[in-house]
Amino acid sequence: MCSTLLHKGTIEAIDARRRAFIWTGDITCSGGQCKAAWELNKGLLSKFVDKLLQAPTTNWQKWFHLMYGDGCTKVHLGSGQFTSFWFDHWIGPQPLADLFPALLSFCPRPNITVAHAYLKDQWIIHLHPRLTSVASSQLSAILLALANVALLPHVPDRRGIGVDLQPFSSRGFYLELWDLPYFSDEASPRTRSTIITAVLWNVWKARNSVVFSSLFLTAADTRLAILQDLRLWSIRMRSPSDKAYLHEWCSTFDVN
Repeated sequence: MCSTLLHKGTIEAIDARRRAFIWTGDITCSGGQCKAAWELNKGLLSKFVDKLLQAPTTNWQKWFHLMYGDGCTKVHLGSGQFTSFWFDHWIGPQPLADLFPALLSFCPRPNITVAHAYLKDQWIIHLHPRLTSVASSQLSAILLALANVALLPHVPDRRGIGVDLQPFSSRGFYLELWDLPYFSDEASPRTRSTIITAVLWNVWKARNSVVFSSLFLTAADTRLAILQDLRLWSIRMRSPSDKAYLHEWCSTFDVN
């Protein structure tokens, strides 16, 4: 619920279960103690988006910025309310943080959205005074690039994967990982799928440990868990070549 927009039927089923648990004789919970599931879903999603717009500090944030902050995803701009001004790829060939790093160093609010930088039909970028010559030139360049950009207040931002701006989905992201050039030609589809699954599974577990247990796992802990799972799963591999490839991949990935 904190990272996925639930379908209407799923929300209705959750509300039905909750009403049955706190039943008062009518279709609502008493005393305002039971909020609608869709309100909780939207609130948790907003909290999740807010964390994504912050500077990455936890493993799952660093992983997300590594995979999505380098142009893997692009935003078709609408209202700009859910698009990071500096760190999302919504204008130009790269995110503005990568194109104008000197100017970013003078920004006291690097996590603002595009909507917060567009006030009264003009672009206002909050910066510290006394810019360097490099930062001043970058400010002129960014204002020139934004001159013909206007927001659409009632149109939501649309985020996509790849150059074709495909809809953001687990399947689309999985396919992007599938095509990464980190697998040799000897990697069969079975071993490739096993490695991707192990990486995503352990990143997800690391993120859940922070959310539900307040336990911050280091990158070394996550890497070790990935290697342990792959070595365990390799036992179920029927093909000797697949098993050998997994062991070779683990030995390469294990830096200790």
